[in-house]
Amino acid sequence: MLITLERTILRIKSRFLRFYSADVHNIKFNHPQSYEDHVFDSSWEPPDIRRDDAKTLRISILGLPNVGKSTLINQLVGRPVCAASSKVQTTKKKSEAIYMNDNTQLIFIDTPGLVKSSDMKKYDLEKTFRTDVDKALATCDIVGVVQDVGNKVRADVIDPRVLVLLKNLKIGIPTLLILNKVDKIKKKKVLLNLVDVLTSDKNWPNFSDIFMVSALTSDGIDDLRSYLLDSAKSRDWDYESKKISSDSPESIIEQTVRAKFMDALPNELPYVITVQLEHYSVLKDDSISTVVAVLTPSDRISNLVMGKGGCRVRDVAKAVEQELSQVFSTTVRLKLAVKFSELKDEPEVIS
Repeated sequence: MLITLERTILRIKSRFLRFYSADVHNIKFNHPQSYEDHVFDSSWEPPDIRRDDAKTLRISILGLPNVGKSTLINQLVGRPVCAASSKVQTTKKKSEAIYMNDNTQLIFIDTPGLVKSSDMKKYDLEKTFRTDVDKALATCDIVGVVQDVGNKVRADVIDPRVLVLLKNLKIGIPTLLILNKVDKIKKKKVLLNLVDVLTSDKNWPNFSDIFMVSALTSDGIDDLRSYLLDSAKSRDWDYESKKISSDSPESIIEQTVRAKFMDALPNELPYVITVQLEHYSVLKDDSISTVVAVLTPSDRISNLVMGKGGCRVRDVAKAVEQELSQVFSTTVRLKLAVKFSELKDEPEVIS
């Protein structure tokens, strides 16, 4: 009890100090951290200036497909850096999202959802889809296991594939149980019962702490972020202070377009199209101009992608522009070019 009380006092003291030292305390997507011009310029070399009191924490977010890992990370960093959709396998490779608070850098490692061999073939996934998870766990300071409490079938069971990874972690790596989608549970007793079961010997009794969050509504996000800031280690940052992602702007654009089509297209259609960036430039007014091609295997699928009178692709383009404007903190103008079959001379371009 005394140890728990001391840890609580230390957390409160640390949060108090950050409140009066940080430029931004409450993060909202509508007011993201600044993203300066030179971030887009690959020729720009940042000055090698680091703070003597720098702190860093690398957090690997682990879980089954579609439990809300990417959405959770987006809430924690305060902008939709990680592409997210309602369909499985939106995240195809490991990426890192970066959050800065005064002298502390949090690096969230977004990993693909754990998949079966049959899913690898079904969704034509690259071999790195599996190896990326192992790499993320090998370089992290702490692991967050995301559990979808809204899934009535799997809510009270930590998947065997997750358990294998947890058992093989390096000694001393703390693990957190993150119960996501708590907005779907109306009775607190249900959540408490889930905690008892998930932390029992038949699941994983070694969790250091437990958090109940809703990545959709942002409930519990501030507490989790504060805990991670308190857990940061005294060492140099992995990235320059203005960096927001390990991915390039071009890659973020492609992934965002793909994610929006995954929500817009029915059934398996999103998995048979290919998204390919064809143009990217930063204009004099700091806005971004980009053209993305959507490659389809047939005219029939091209027409489905376009929608009646081009309405579907137009809606996707608008949604992508809005989201990317939040990511990059500037106006984004996007053109989507739906590539028809080889019989067509020109693609259909929708702004």
